[in-house]
This record gives sequence, structure tokens and C-alpha cells, in this order.
Amino acid sequence: MPAQASLCFEQSPALIAFRTAAGDANRLLNTLLVAVETLHGGVTPVRPADLAVPWSLPTTNQEWLDTRNFALRGTMVVLVDALDRYLKILSRIPGLTAPDLDDRLNGRKAAGEDHRPTLPERVASLGSHYKDAVHPSYVLAVSLLVAWRNRFVHLEHRANLSRTERQQLLQHADFLKDEFAGVVIADVIARFDAGAPPTLVDLSTLLTATHRLVRDIDAHLLHLQGGKDYALALMRYLLQSSPDPVATLETIFFNGGSRAAGRVLALFLENGANHSPNRTASAPWLSRKQLDNVLGLSRNKAAALFAIQRPKTGPGQ
Repeated sequence: MPAQASLCFEQSPALIAFRTAAGDANRLLNTLLVAVETLHGGVTPVRPADLAVPWSLPTTNQEWLDTRNFALRGTMVVLVDALDRYLKILSRIPGLTAPDLDDRLNGRKAAGEDHRPTLPERVASLGSHYKDAVHPSYVLAVSLLVAWRNRFVHLEHRANLSRTERQQLLQHADFLKDEFAGVVIADVIARFDAGAPPTLVDLSTLLTATHRLVRDIDAHLLHLQGGKDYALALMRYLLQSSPDPVATLETIFFNGGSRAAGRVLALFLENGANHSPNRTASAPWLSRKQLDNVLGLSRNKAAALFAIQRPKTGPGQ
């Protein structure tokens, strides 16, 4: 990347949203499990002041296990939902993914299909379209995560892995063992088959594999972009996904010129851009001068470019 580049896009808003949700879920899971173990150890409980219903400590090992499993279930739900949202946001940034993937990424049934694509099928389609962007074991880990979520959370006992998915996961056993602190994927699958809850190691493995899948796909998609085109696509997405696109446009482009570009810059820095000197060489980038030229727009020009209808307030407005 040329030395004069001042703005580099190294992650998409989709990746930021996923990392926030998945990271928070993992942090809160750890907090809840520490709290459960602490209470189980005999520490005097402290009731929240606003707890308005009767409560008592669990009295049996099963009740303690149920409490622990509740935290695991919540984490799996958040992780799967975060991945679903990641795919949808990808499709809403113009040009970031191929247009013929839009229905698939959003879970819409295509003509001639007998069902809406499942989350693993949507992830597999993305991985298949952008070959070699992500390790296949990460795609397979999503299949195991979702099947386990469906069994453990939704009690869909027939949720399962296909024979092919099982065989392929086992074929990647050495890779997974090296990448995930010695995990034995055959044992993980055996616990799934037995209807057991995931262990913390199981869940950590699936969470990390999902995170790596999202990270690698995101990097690949961004590296296919040009700086100017991606800046325009990102601005369009941020405007159209805001709670009030008109008000957001007015705030950003009120003054036009370099001041408008400065507000765009601040917004981009919150949504995957950075000024770090250790930037990824192949990530899309813009100099500040280029940013001023591309997005130093008046309100009217920005509204026309991004197809946002501003209200008419008087002559010349």
C-alpha cells in the first residue's frame, strides 16, 4: 500500500457487529460461570435490589447443572444470531459480495428450492463462491454449532450432521487439533451424538472457529474492493441503515467540502477503517485528499448520490 494512504479499511461493519456480539457473549458466559461456581462453593449470595420474585440457592447437583447449561444455551443462541446478522449486513453493503448471493445470504428461498437455506447452507454458499478464502473445517464447525444449538436449545432431537459433514470434520482432525489446543474432534462429535451439552472446550472451539471463518471471509471480501468504490458503498450502507437516514445525511453533509469529508472520516473510523501504520497491504485505502474529493459533498449532491429524499423546505433548499 502506498505510503501516503491515510485511511485503510481492514474490517467491515458486519465483522464489527459479529465481534461485538460474540465477544460480549463469551465474556458474559465466563462471568456467569464464575458466579455459579462461586455460589456453589458456599459464598453468601447477594440478591439484586430489584429482584421481585422468590429465589433460593439450587439444592441439587442437577439444579446447579441446569443453571450452568442455561448460560451455555444463551451463548450458543447469541453466537448463531450474530453469524446470521453478519451474513445479512454483508449483503447490504453494495458490491461487497456477489449480487447472486443476496437471496442466499438473507435466507430467502430461491425459485425451485423446497426450503429456505439454513444458516450452515448460507455459510457454505459463501465459502464455495469465494474458494480458498476460509478453511473448510471452519464451515463444518458452523454446521456442528447450529445442529448442537438446535438440539440443546430448541430440543430438536433430530437435528444432525450429514454423513459427509461428519467424514469431512474427521478428515480435518489433525488440523483442528493443532489449531485448537489439542481438541479431539471425534470426542466432540461423540458428545453431540450422545445428546450431551457442549463442554466449555467444545463451545470455545466452535466459537473460535466461527470467529476465524468470519474474520477470513471478511478480509477476503475487503481485499477485492477498491478504496473509492468501497468508501462510497460503505457510506451508502451507513446512511441507509441509520435510524433516520435524512437526519444522518444532514448532520454529515451540512457544510459540504472538507468539513463533510471530516465527518465521514470520523464515521469510517468507527466502522472498520484505521490510521494504523501496520496496515494490511492489500486492504482498500484512500488518502485524505481522495476522501475529500469523493465524499466532500453538499447535502443536495449527497442526497442525489445515495438516493435519499430530502424534504423541500423552501426555495433553493
